[in-house]
Amino acid sequence: KVHLKKLLLNANQQQYIAELYAESKNIESVYNLNDLQQQQEAEAKLIALGLDPVSRNALESRWTAQYSVKWSCGTYEQRRILFQWSRRVPYPFTGCLAHIEVTERIGDKAISRIAGISEHNSSCETAVLERVPPIPLHEHVYEVALEQLQNGASLTAIQETNGKMVKDRAYRGMDTHESRTANVRYLFLPTDHKSLYRKVSQILGVDVRLQPQYNVDDWLNPNSPNFKAEIAESVFHYSARAEAGDRFEICLSTPEMDGYAHKYAHQSQLVLDGTFGICSARLLLFIALAVDENNKGLPIALFLFSAETGAKATHASYTTAILKKLIETWKLHLETKFGSFEPYSAITDTDTKERGALAHIWPQIVLLICKF
Repeated sequence: KVHLKKLLLNANQQQYIAELYAESKNIESVYNLNDLQQQQEAEAKLIALGLDPVSRNALESRWTAQYSVKWSCGTYEQRRILFQWSRRVPYPFTGCLAHIEVTERIGDKAISRIAGISEHNSSCETAVLERVPPIPLHEHVYEVALEQLQNGASLTAIQETNGKMVKDRAYRGMDTHESRTANVRYLFLPTDHKSLYRKVSQILGVDVRLQPQYNVDDWLNPNSPNFKAEIAESVFHYSARAEAGDRFEICLSTPEMDGYAHKYAHQSQLVLDGTFGICSARLLLFIALAVDENNKGLPIALFLFSAETGAKATHASYTTAILKKLIETWKLHLETKFGSFEPYSAITDTDTKERGALAHIWPQIVLLICKF
């Protein structure tokens, strides 16, 4: 059966569609995947419906894919796609009931079934574009931008690279691109930022539909299908925000950072400082650093936690107690790994909370004040 529940319909439309199916006014054609003549008939049917591959990708297409599912059929996979007419497209809403479900083989796109309601109402037949449809960005632009973003490039750098590549016509397909008639564009615009971040979120396994803390919990839960062992290995402390009054706490140090901590900070010098406004969430980040033989600062631990519930100023929503708790957990983590961990001195700013936490954990530590 056609997945009618996946269609976007109001109550009246649902009633009318049910009546059309009851009166057998729907279409349903089944085709042999390996019969050339039947596949030609299926292809002609899709062209007539405006659902052939070329028509589907046209900017003026009035079909929207509402649902898709795929499954295995032994040696090959099939996919079922449900298309609905005039939803989220630049045409006026006419209440048209047309919808078509196409079942095709993944790979060669051979058609096994076409079903649904193909007739349109009179208003739909005469409808015209109300606005110019948005022109999508070419996939190669996204590919280059995603590679840059994953390598730490800023949006400014991404836009500069895009401008240069557009000028040099270096993107794939630009040799035959005609901007007046093409259905794609190459210039990266500010309106593309959101799509770019969504794509990189998908690559990283971030579900943007969920609040960030739920993604984190999913990655650290061994029973979750999204468990990420490489992240869990680097987390030495995690406390979820289970109730309204709880803080979200997560502390990280990779095995490499642990090695640096023992090599450069144990019986040597530690640097500790906090930073705020790192993201749109109300989070505080404290960073522990060590200095190597080349006088280069190396991050050796990250302490990330949320502001207290109801706090008006995020930057001031921490205490000596929370810092002592997290740093002490880090100390125990390193002692378990290396036997002991005790910095002889530490550099902080004039923050008495940071200095108090360090003095509680290492009573003999020499506390220095950063002069910058």
